[in-house]
Formats: sequence, C-alpha cells, structure tokens
Amino acid sequence: MAGGDTRYPILVDTDTLIAVANNSLWTHITDNVGLTTTNVCKQELERHAEETRETAPEGSRPYRLHHGSRTALAALEDDDTPLTQVTSVPRPHGADAGEESLRQEVVQNPTTIDYVILMDAAGRRSIRRAVDDQDEDIRVVTPPFLFYILYDNDLISRREFCEACGELLEREGWTGYNAVKAAWEGIPIDCSDILDDNLLP
Repeated sequence: MAGGDTRYPILVDTDTLIAVANNSLWTHITDNVGLTTTNVCKQELERHAEETRETAPEGSRPYRLHHGSRTALAALEDDDTPLTQVTSVPRPHGADAGEESLRQEVVQNPTTIDYVILMDAAGRRSIRRAVDDQDEDIRVVTPPFLFYILYDNDLISRREFCEACGELLEREGWTGYNAVKAAWEGIPIDCSDILDDNLLP
C-alpha cells in the first residue's frame, strides 16, 4: 500500500476491487491508476478471502470472491502499488457497510474525490444524493469506467477496452438489462463491432 495517508481521487468499493482484480487488465490499473478504498472495504475483502476456498470451482462466485479479494489485498499491502485505504469514522456496520463508508467519505472529504466507483444501484443513488448535497463535481460511475480511464490515457487499445468490459460483465454476472445499461453510463465508446448485443446498452 502506498503511503497510508495518501488519498487518490478515485474511490472504489469492495465489489469494484474484486471485479477488476479478476480482470486481465488488473496490472495495467495497478501500474497506472491511483485508487483509494476504505478500511471497511478492506475488511470485507478479508472476510471474503477467509470464508471462501481457493479450490472453489473455477468461474464460480466463491472462486471469484476468493481470488479477487486475495489479489486486491496483496495490492493493498504492496508499498509500490497506488492503492490506499482511508479509515471511516464512525465505522459503518451491516450488509451495506462498504458502500456506506464510501458515502461517508464523500460527505467528509468531498474535495479529495473526483470519482466514486461501485456497481450497486442503490449505493450509487445514495452516493449521488450525497454528492448533490455537497455541491461537488464528483462522478459516480461503475467498474468498467476504470478501463475507460486506461483507454482515455492511451494505455490500452479500443479492442482491449471493449473486451475487458465484456469479460468483466460476464464474469461478475452483471448481464441484466439495467446492469449493462449502468455499466456503460458515461463511457463514450462504441463496442458494437466487438461485443455481443447482450453486453451493450
């Protein structure tokens, strides 16, 4: 983990870290994009790693949770990786604690954040309300936006971008109409010549 007090302007939740850590572009992200999460999300990653087995069937949800969490935790522990955590005070609890910790961070430190990245629709709505209340210019987007940042900085090709988005949506099971529509929100790239229609808005 980079310096403990470093805050990068991209705030990510547990599901985002797991989804992206399981993706073929993970090292591109950890080499080039600074991310910040919360201690609550880190604890969720630790719980996923403990409660699932390394030997779970490949492609299953327990397999994704275990390996994605372990990969993300290793990056958090690596001083050379631009992935840091901030401490949520007061500490949220419950099923949505990770998302609530992001919302809390938006309320407490709005000027340090440019993007909040999470997939959960209710979580995004809650954080957008907090952003509106702060009157800050913070964008609340979904995990594929991290790949768009790579593409927008000429670090990957359009094909690599499109294929990574399709891979992430399929692997995570984010293939319902609303999930796919949300995934592409704010991404001005046409992937219709590369991906199947069911993975496009």
